[in-house]
Amino acid sequence: MNKIELFDLLIDEGSLEETVEEMIERIQRNEVIEHVGVNSNKVVLSHRDAEIKKIIQQADMVSADGYSVVRACRWLKKKDIDRVTGIDTMMALLKEAEELELTVYFLGTKEAILNKLLEVLKQQYPKLKIAGAQHGYFKDEQEVVKEIADCQPQMLFIGMTSPYKEAFVNKYKKELNANLIMGVGGSFDVLAGEISRAPAWMQRNGLEWLHRFMKEPQRLYKRYIFENVYFIYLLVQEKFK
Repeated sequence: MNKIELFDLLIDEGSLEETVEEMIERIQRNEVIEHVGVNSNKVVLSHRDAEIKKIIQQADMVSADGYSVVRACRWLKKKDIDRVTGIDTMMALLKEAEELELTVYFLGTKEAILNKLLEVLKQQYPKLKIAGAQHGYFKDEQEVVKEIADCQPQMLFIGMTSPYKEAFVNKYKKELNANLIMGVGGSFDVLAGEISRAPAWMQRNGLEWLHRFMKEPQRLYKRYIFENVYFIYLLVQEKFK
């Protein structure tokens, strides 16, 4: 898959379908693939934290998970790339996993929400092979890593926040014994029905952030006000460097 350099990060140019197809092919070849989704928040984190930038730069696959990145690519590179969201990729992969009998593991979110997620997925994908699941509020990292490794999942979905998620994967990637390691942010909460996803028209017009902000203003106002201003600064800096 071709890549394009943006904000010192190499981002895949592939569509959702192409991304999923490559992931499945590499899983079937028994490769280890770390996938990272990049949005404006991740770009800002990568410029504030050299370790996060290094982790993203070393990832095997990197998708544009935000319209801010898609539009930045269009403005800076005069090139159109598709937005490939974590939740859409995860849902497409779960469908493939059910059909191909690939095993999956879920790590993250609160225990009650995780249990709801598993119930929903068992209804939507009745033949899905769930190797295991663990909520994200654990104390012993080594114990959790061993549990995942013992399950040998072909797909490991991690629903934890950045930058802890990236640091966790970077630290234990070689020990997890999983083929695909993919961070999916708040996708567990959405699929479990705890948080609603923006209507399709808002998704198409790059307004998903506004929907999330309206749902959780106190938690997200710093991110959407201060970080977005910093992202615009980075965008202008990138344009004229």
